[in-house]
Amino acid sequence: MDYKVLAGVFGVLCIVLAAYALVGGGGVKTVVVNSTIYPVAGLNVIYLYPLRCVDCDLTVPGSCDYCTSYYDDRLMDLISQEVGAPVEFFVSDTVNKPSVLVASDGRVTLGDARTRYNIASTLCSFAGVQKSCEFVSSELGRISECISKYGVSDTTLIYHTSSTNCPVCKQTDGYADDLAKLEYNDTLKYSVKVVDHADKTQSKILTECMSSFDNIDYAPQLLCPANGFDLTGEFTLSQAREFADKCIESA
Repeated sequence: MDYKVLAGVFGVLCIVLAAYALVGGGGVKTVVVNSTIYPVAGLNVIYLYPLRCVDCDLTVPGSCDYCTSYYDDRLMDLISQEVGAPVEFFVSDTVNKPSVLVASDGRVTLGDARTRYNIASTLCSFAGVQKSCEFVSSELGRISECISKYGVSDTTLIYHTSSTNCPVCKQTDGYADDLAKLEYNDTLKYSVKVVDHADKTQSKILTECMSSFDNIDYAPQLLCPANGFDLTGEFTLSQAREFADKCIESA
């Protein structure tokens, strides 16, 4: 396919300003894209795929991190229908991870776009797109029902680690253990379920229940079933606690 590469002279700021200008143009009650009618006039959604991910070298460690969510125009159209808003695809050198730029009612935000769930979550929270909100609600309901089979509650953090080939996990393992000993308040302690990627029995909860989360093949990682957010990569105890607080508060 032909790539539409966004020049990065002024970084993401230039893209934000361009999207903001689009919002100011007004619109009609509906938008028709590829014969699909979307009731989201005045809303502009741009999917930004990192330029570094195009033809990245899988043999170089770290070169293709976060590059697993590549979409072509056809798949982008299917995603647009699923989240209820037309999403344009661009390759950009201004982002390091797949991101979604949303402009609506004179406001602009840049959100996570590593999965369809991430895109829908941004569209729901920022622009209130009904179909995206329904998508998010449905997926969180599915996750809640699935993890209950493993005796896990919505506010329990799932700590995804690996006992093999993960040097940084040794440090974050300690932080996860420390977090489980702390209290959120006088009546509630933090709950952490440890899942070892190397243990096929333990990791079933990831593949069966947490498919909405991106990078479930990566460790270390904290996952919150209540809001669908993740904290992937090296983290501190303070960052883990802040993430856990938001997880509990979102339930």
